[in-house]
Parts: sequence; C-alpha cells; structure tokens
Amino acid sequence: MTKLSRGKVITVCGEVAPAALGAVLMHEHLVSNCRSWRERRPPQSWIDLLMDYAVPNLRKLNDSGCHAYVDCTPMPWRASPDTYVKVSRAASIHIVLCTGFYREMEVGSYWVRTKAQGIWPVVRQKRAAELAEMCIRDITEGVGKTKVRAGAIKVASSNAELTPAEEKAFRAAALAQTVTGVHITTHCTQPGAHISQLRALTENGVDPARVVVGHTMRHVVEERRTVREWMRRGATFCPTNLRIDGDWDFIRRFVRALRRYFDEGLGDHLVLGLDWAFETEQGHFLPCTYMPPPPYRYMFTHVLPRFRALGLEEKAIEQWLVVNPQRILPVQ
Repeated sequence: MTKLSRGKVITVCGEVAPAALGAVLMHEHLVSNCRSWRERRPPQSWIDLLMDYAVPNLRKLNDSGCHAYVDCTPMPWRASPDTYVKVSRAASIHIVLCTGFYREMEVGSYWVRTKAQGIWPVVRQKRAAELAEMCIRDITEGVGKTKVRAGAIKVASSNAELTPAEEKAFRAAALAQTVTGVHITTHCTQPGAHISQLRALTENGVDPARVVVGHTMRHVVEERRTVREWMRRGATFCPTNLRIDGDWDFIRRFVRALRRYFDEGLGDHLVLGLDWAFETEQGHFLPCTYMPPPPYRYMFTHVLPRFRALGLEEKAIEQWLVVNPQRILPVQ
C-alpha cells in the first residue's frame, strides 16, 4: 500500500501541491461509458476524438488560470488509467480521478429495461466492506494493475431517499474515506437528496467538510434552509450544468442566491462545475448534448462573464474556483 501524503492532491500523474491546481472545475467527465459494466481501454476512435476535441479545450483552460479538474466518472464507466495520463500530459492539466459507484437508475430511464440493469451488479453482489476495499485499493495502490491512483470517491443516488443498494455504496464510500482521507463527491439531483446523502455519510463517520454534494444548482436556490444547515456543519455544495441559454429568471435567482450565501459568510461551502462529458448515453461515444460547447472552457467563455454581469463579485469566484478546491482536494 502506498503511503498517502497528507496535504497533497492525488492526480493521475502523481501527487502535487494544492497551489499547482490554480482554479479547479470540480465536477467533469472525460469518458463516461455508461452503457458498459466493464472497465476497459477506449477504442482508438474514442481516443482520437478526445485528442482532437477534448485536449485542445482542456489545454486552453490554462489560459484562464485553471490547471485542474475532478473527473467524476466512477467504476466501471471510467476509461483505462493510461487514457487519463495521456490526456493530462497532452493538455498540461491535472486530473483528479474518482473511484466509487453510480446510482440505482429507474426502470425505463436511459437504457435500463430491468431492475437488474439499474446499478452495477457488483454493488448488489459485494458487501460494503468489500466495495470499500475496491475504492481503497484504487486510491492507495492504483487502478487495475497500474500505479495510476484515484484521488476522490464518487457516490450517487436517484431519489430523495437512498435505495438499499445505494445505501450500501454510501457506507462503502464512508469506510474508504475515513481510511484514505480523500474527499467524497456526489451525484445529487433530486429535492431533499442532499439530506439523505449527507446523513448516510456522517452517520458512518465522515466529516461533512470532506463531502462535496454535486448537481445542486436548484438545491441552493429552492432548499436554502437545509442547505444552510449542512453548510454550517461543513458540507460543500457544487452547482453544475451551469448553462446560460435557458431559464433567464432562474439564472438570475441562482446568482442572487450565490451572492447571499457569500454575504452570509458561507462562501467556504460552494464550488463550481459544468458536468461536461464525452459519453455513450446517446448510444455512440460523442460530446455530451446536455451542455453547450466549448468543452470545459464554457465555464470561462460563457458562464462567468454572465455571472459577473449579474453582479457576482470577483472575490466570490476566486473563493469557489481556487480557494475552496485547493482546501478540499488534498488528502487530510
């Protein structure tokens, strides 16, 4: 087992100091092969797409002072470890890879036709301790037979309350987090789900300060009371899918809510991400359709300029993109 260095960030190319990260996109995906339960090296056509389209945009993030992103694709939808190393080096971007498990998807959603297809069968088959050991091995030794290590844990849920399989995955994540000291990042889209997720993790020993609750754009606007309560306990919320070509009224409400949290002294508990991905949800490996181009850079080319125009202060942006990620990502 590799000894983890307290205060360092685990990237696919090794441990780095937090200051090396600059600004950080806290919830993105390079490869999400969400139609397969087998982790494997992508075919050459996928690699070519990544090198031709993802890499140039990731490289240009450096021009905006962003030198890192957290790759939130869990087992087994990730690409092979060498894919992330190749992209990281080609783009001069630090990639923090996740280990962990996705949610139980409803029958009739996406490609799910039977209950058995809703979650990775391994999650149903193994005990929480065994699932935790898989995550610990990814973080302390390396993914598969490589030395490429994960630097964060991803878990997810579909509804306000966890299913039994999801609850097991959250217990496993908690066990792995308390052993390794990396942070946990979540998929949390439904109203009230932040409560059940944070409760499951904290009841299993996780400090809320080591949790980033993802996809919470609507939560921070429409569930402010419970969001504030968990922020005060230490949890961090990560609004994602920040497209600015949609509901203008909601975007204005969202920016006002962000400013309010910052003014109330809760700015330490927010980070930002886009959820940009190259994925197979559409049946073929393509750039995602749920976020506009350019990949990853959309945060800097579109989102932040609009947020600034709506009155979001520069010190708040610095807090959420630089200060908070550099505090959260190191091993603790």
